[in-house]
Amino acid sequence: MAFAVNKQNGTRKSPLAGWLGRKGQGGETEIPELDVAAGLNRALNNARRPAPDAAAGHAEQSNPVRDALTAIEAALYAIDRVRDILEQACEVAVSAREVEDAGGRALLAESYDELRLSIDEALEKIDPRAGVLIGKNNRHLDVALGGKARYSVSPVRLDISDKGLDLAPPRDAFAEIEEIDAALAQLDKALSRADRAAASYCRDAQYLIARMRSEEDG
Repeated sequence: MAFAVNKQNGTRKSPLAGWLGRKGQGGETEIPELDVAAGLNRALNNARRPAPDAAAGHAEQSNPVRDALTAIEAALYAIDRVRDILEQACEVAVSAREVEDAGGRALLAESYDELRLSIDEALEKIDPRAGVLIGKNNRHLDVALGGKARYSVSPVRLDISDKGLDLAPPRDAFAEIEEIDAALAQLDKALSRADRAAASYCRDAQYLIARMRSEEDG
């Protein structure tokens, strides 16, 4: 599954936790590791199988739970990509802090801004089903469970706007350490937001997988 980096004892830590003075501390930088890949794949495969009494050539009927699991799977892959870009941006910002030459910092600021903008570019190309959950036009995903029962999957916007990851451009080209530190703090919050979104969607998937299995067993 995604998010294999920075795992320690079943948790994922922000790579900036130590830089920002939180190394070794608990709290919101630690996100529980939730691996639902195997169960998700099994549930999706089972849901695609035609019913034993289905007529030959009958079009597959939509399954709300399966459709929701497919959207969650696509969102998790997209979050993995966003997180990869954020970590690259972290490396650039940390490097800029060690450079004394203003020209060198400016070049790194340009690289940082390109990575920052590439997050939105990546989100524009993601599976539309993932966009429902993490894109700028996101919305709650309501899943019909049968009868009057419904389950709602909450969206988490992950673009670079202030409504999403809230990543500001380096307007002063990293001329001052303060701007670099501000970028690092924003990245730390963005990484935590991405991790919390992934953990939340894993929990949603676990619930829906259990629901699908109970229906199959029943």
